[in-house]
Amino acid sequence: MPKDKTKKVHEKPASRKTILRVHRDGIEVGTLMGEGGAVYLGISGAVFSVIVTFMLVVMALGGVDWFYLVMLVPLTLMMLFSIWMMRRGFFSPSDHPILFNRRTGEVHVISLKPLNFFRFWEKGEPGTVRSYRWDHVTARTYRRLDTPGGTVARTETVLQLLCSTSGQPDVVDEMVSLGLSGGWSDDYQVSLWEHIRRYMEEGGPPLQHGDKLRKVNHAKLPEFPPAIVAAAGGPALSEAELTKWTEVPTPS
Repeated sequence: MPKDKTKKVHEKPASRKTILRVHRDGIEVGTLMGEGGAVYLGISGAVFSVIVTFMLVVMALGGVDWFYLVMLVPLTLMMLFSIWMMRRGFFSPSDHPILFNRRTGEVHVISLKPLNFFRFWEKGEPGTVRSYRWDHVTARTYRRLDTPGGTVARTETVLQLLCSTSGQPDVVDEMVSLGLSGGWSDDYQVSLWEHIRRYMEEGGPPLQHGDKLRKVNHAKLPEFPPAIVAAAGGPALSEAELTKWTEVPTPS
């Protein structure tokens, strides 16, 4: 995307169901974590753990011998991996919101905190909040090769938010996935960035006609500190308050 944010990048801006919350002076945009794929990761981990447990029980019933002791190490690692998958899928934040405040010209990011592989008793927790100037962030689309299930390869397009600090504006301090993934074309990602750009630069609406908020588990959605929420205009608006933007006009 051009560094000059006054330049239009798409004719039809759209939020693509990536907006999590709308404040009077800010919008919270979700990341790839909120697309719902984490649930399938948790389910896969649960199935995997059942299989590993079954193998351990069957081997134990056959007697504890040298073969059992040798296999105990890889099976334990496999069990820890399955638990890690369940922790990421079921016990981690449902998304990692990015708050764009157009009144203060700031962008607030809740970092993704990696899970400790061996501390299986810990739940996933959001990382620290980092704040950047709108002038010091930009976006870029990337294509990557994905092989879901390790079978058929496919091309996936993602939108990344590149954040820099005022001290080192040419050095990327943090890189965050933004919005949603797509196929070969980056049309969805560019239209989302145009929606954010117009909101921040031109006083555009927080949602377009027909748009909807992203459906996530809000009980697991991280909250920004009270000072940041207050600077964005206070608590998030209700869906009823958003209808003035989302309601599709009736043809006359």
